[in-house]
Amino acid sequence: MLNRNTLCRQALSQKRRGGWWQKPDICSICQRKSILILMVAVTLIIFGACPPTPAFTPFRIGTGGSTGVYYPVGKLIAAGLTLSAAKDSSALRGIIGVAQNSAGSIENLRAVIAGELEAGMVQADIAALAYSRQGDFAGLPDTAKVRAIAALYSEKFQLVVRKDAGIDTFHDLKGKRISVDELGSGSRAIMDIVLEAYGMDENDLLPLYLKPAFTEDKMKSGQLQGFAIMAGAPNVAVSKLLDIGISLLPMDAHVIAAVSQRYKYLTPGKIGGDIYPDVPETPTLESYALLVVSDKMSDEIAYAVTEGLFSPETIKLLQEGHPLGKDISLDSALRGVSIPLHPGAERFYRDRGMVQQ
Repeated sequence: MLNRNTLCRQALSQKRRGGWWQKPDICSICQRKSILILMVAVTLIIFGACPPTPAFTPFRIGTGGSTGVYYPVGKLIAAGLTLSAAKDSSALRGIIGVAQNSAGSIENLRAVIAGELEAGMVQADIAALAYSRQGDFAGLPDTAKVRAIAALYSEKFQLVVRKDAGIDTFHDLKGKRISVDELGSGSRAIMDIVLEAYGMDENDLLPLYLKPAFTEDKMKSGQLQGFAIMAGAPNVAVSKLLDIGISLLPMDAHVIAAVSQRYKYLTPGKIGGDIYPDVPETPTLESYALLVVSDKMSDEIAYAVTEGLFSPETIKLLQEGHPLGKDISLDSALRGVSIPLHPGAERFYRDRGMVQQ
């Protein structure tokens, strides 16, 4: 049997006679193998010499649509928690805050319960329904496992209509093209409650199911005559339409009272006349936005999340980053909380004398 050196000499001899294409160039094969081995060795040396890349874990916060308030505020909270996690002493060490778009409160709650999100921004009234297994959460066994970290700011029910649509009362919505938001959103849930209070339902409308981010063009063209949103005010989706002439539909006092009596965490509120230019003060319903987590979260992490939320760095980001960020403070952290606090968050507030033993 010929060894490799003999084969190499024969290949070179064949190549010199001009017939190199008739047999494999075994020398070239050897050369390519040598180069490949060298490249692998160099790669191993390079990567072996480099320190391993730190492993980061995403801390996902469910927010809402891009033109709502949940998403921009959620991004600021995520950034603040990331800053807190950069401290060596933090129990959050190794996490990166991530704000995720979603349909809104109901979807966020379901995702937190399922372990698909670490936290979510949720209306207080929707959180209460989830905790008590009512409404959209009836029959779901794990919904009681959601816990609160803090109240953030108040949200207002806003029914935005074109001034030329001939809509002056809620009964005028009948037969009109109105977006009630999509399934899984708190806005749609509140819209259903309000319509019921007026003796109506979605079938009385020509309903569309759009996030506010997708209503602007249709409102401007007249294809859509109004839309509902439960969000902080001012709201970008509303402000973008001021030039075409819009109104906020006021709710009747007796309807507000009836809804508030039935739904404890939907309370009387108003949108001030200084919020949107040329839009007068509007009576409506309001509820607090909460930051919620699962009760499966460890007490240590929940404490650190609460501490990170109210850290000077996060508060500065919130105050400078969004008009409603100024409303988020430790002083109002327990206002409007509709479900039990996570034990880790409760310990944070107890350490500051805000809750009793």
